[in-house]
Amino acid sequence: MKLTISTSAQSIISPKLRPDTLILLNYDDGVGPYSPHGLEALQISFKLVLISKGMPMDDYDLSMPSDLGPIHVKGYSARFFGSNLKIDFNARYHLLSLSDDGEVLEDNLQIEDRQISS
Repeated sequence: MKLTISTSAQSIISPKLRPDTLILLNYDDGVGPYSPHGLEALQISFKLVLISKGMPMDDYDLSMPSDLGPIHVKGYSARFFGSNLKIDFNARYHLLSLSDDGEVLEDNLQIEDRQISS
């Protein structure tokens, strides 16, 4: 399984990355330190969380390649991913989205920067 990140989405995400950045594709289910809310209104919710190496990530036990390097996910959240998983950027609405061949999984993919200040 590979996560394709469009060139336009890379232009939004890349400036936030540092050499020690780890990228998490967080399934917001209330499990782990980066998911405080859990499922909201029983909807599937994902966000990108940027952390620094050495920060807790025990819940993120699956890594998938992407155009920006490895993306770490909670293994059980992969059940929501179909073929050709992709992050794209909608310039009209200035939003990132997460989709696969079958559906849009997150139409407003937020980036949460939790990196330790250097």
